[in-house]
Amino acid sequence: MADFFPRQPDEVWPEGAARPSNEPELVFRRHLEAALADKPWLVIQNLVVQAPDRVGCREIDFLVIDPERGFVVIEVKGGDYRFDPEIGWFRQVDDQSRPDSPGVAKQAVGAMHHLVRFLASKLLHSPARPPYLHGWLAALVDAEAVGSTIPPEAQGHVLDAKLCRDPERLLANIEDLFAALAANYPLVVCGPESCMREVAERHLLHGMRSRLAVRDEIRNRRIVEHDLLRPVRGIVEAAHAMDRLLVEGFPGTGKTFAAVHRASLDLDAGLRTLVLCFNIPLAASLTAQLRAKPTRADTPLAELRERQCVCARFFALAACAATGRDDLPPASEGPAHFDALARALEESAARGELGRFDSIVVDEGQDFSPPMLRALDALVAGGARIAFFADENQRLYASTPRAELVARFGQPLVLRENLRNSGSITAFLRELDPARLPGLHAPPSARSGQEVVVWEYGQGDDAAQVKAIERIVRHLHIGEDVRLEDIAILSPFRLERTCLAGVETLAGIPVLPLERAVRRGPDEVPCLRWETLHRFKGLEAPVVILHDVAGAGPNVEYEPILTACSRAQHALFVLRSSSYAGPARLPSQGALPG
Repeated sequence: MADFFPRQPDEVWPEGAARPSNEPELVFRRHLEAALADKPWLVIQNLVVQAPDRVGCREIDFLVIDPERGFVVIEVKGGDYRFDPEIGWFRQVDDQSRPDSPGVAKQAVGAMHHLVRFLASKLLHSPARPPYLHGWLAALVDAEAVGSTIPPEAQGHVLDAKLCRDPERLLANIEDLFAALAANYPLVVCGPESCMREVAERHLLHGMRSRLAVRDEIRNRRIVEHDLLRPVRGIVEAAHAMDRLLVEGFPGTGKTFAAVHRASLDLDAGLRTLVLCFNIPLAASLTAQLRAKPTRADTPLAELRERQCVCARFFALAACAATGRDDLPPASEGPAHFDALARALEESAARGELGRFDSIVVDEGQDFSPPMLRALDALVAGGARIAFFADENQRLYASTPRAELVARFGQPLVLRENLRNSGSITAFLRELDPARLPGLHAPPSARSGQEVVVWEYGQGDDAAQVKAIERIVRHLHIGEDVRLEDIAILSPFRLERTCLAGVETLAGIPVLPLERAVRRGPDEVPCLRWETLHRFKGLEAPVVILHDVAGAGPNVEYEPILTACSRAQHALFVLRSSSYAGPARLPSQGALPG
């Protein structure tokens, strides 16, 4: 049987749909598999071909490769698809005629020539005289086509429903096309001496991009997310009776989801619950998920005592406890200031000023320092149960050694299955330092997904970075219809130290810090979200663009780079300076889209 790539076809399920939107392709593939049951050919589905000048790309529904002759591009259309001399190709839906410009024939021919130009750039031959046969077909899997309904330029190239759904006739038409091509191009070498096998293996299968669009991956993920996270829910529910629980997990393994689920179970059981984390955006996200009231640095303790659920950034809660104190070191003193805040919370908790909590849940606990843990001890002293979620691979600040965490909370439950990232991103994360994430793996159901792109720019070339980011944004938002809120732009450094300092728009779209972006009203112009990787810790986004990865130092150590890259669910772009000298492996790979 012919080898099909991917082995299992993808189904695209729009939200609320009763059937996959790519059902015509799925139907055609089943009949094509039967037609090629005895053929040692190769078939690539949804092959994305980048133009040699990297401007634009085409997606080929099916590329059928005979290693001894050449290839046939097949464009698939479903529904009542027809041609009329007055309006061209169109789809009839009830009483409406919906034109399809430029039409199936031009789409197939355009994709075929796009692929020929791409291979010409690799093989250094003239695009007008490729050393292999190449042709095209249009498959109308649901429509009947007769001679009068097919334009002259498409005669002999259109397979209607009767031909598509009959494997013998489908194969006969493909063979007839190859025979006609061989007659028209007698100088092309066919048979065992054909170059097509080497072309396919070296330039099509190697580094092949056969994929769904980013938009479709995002939509599919939202539909299957409930099932993906079922094992994590099971673990949390099985461990719900444990009053001291330490959960460790590699990036993307569902720690934050597990923390929220633990807190939800305790709230449902009537337990007064405190949920703590390290950074502001994550605190806002947890607050929203748990439908709690925001806790700010000036929230009165009396108000907090009345809440069944208190959800807060640790230092915001500590600031509430320190209200009115004049012995705190100023914020400019950094660690001394924050350690004093932690002591203030410890003392306040010991005096019972926050009331008694029945349950405490801590997310991103790897960044909790010893003074912060002492404050937790004081909060737990009233008899609260505690669940502590952490990943030492994403430790960004001076914190408590793992041995102390184990001594305090017991042997950990460990999450190893990456439920956030695509297969390609999971593999990329392991390669950042293979010794650090040996057990991280993607579930069998995970898509391989988009190729991770690491693009190198010249040291200090801010203009090149800005152009690259704009190029990515245009491709995603305009070319693939990805929502702006699904794109996160991150940096290891503060905005004023990056290429985006002073940049207010990218590709004509406003760029705002994350906190300002999420507060925009529904009537305001959509915007792109920017944030430091440190403040985005614990969050995730379908697409991440990580820029200004330069030099060496704490901000580009392994842990920050891993943290930033693991935020991406479906597509990851890393813009790395030629001066980068950090320990994480970031070799150049892939190409910028569009």
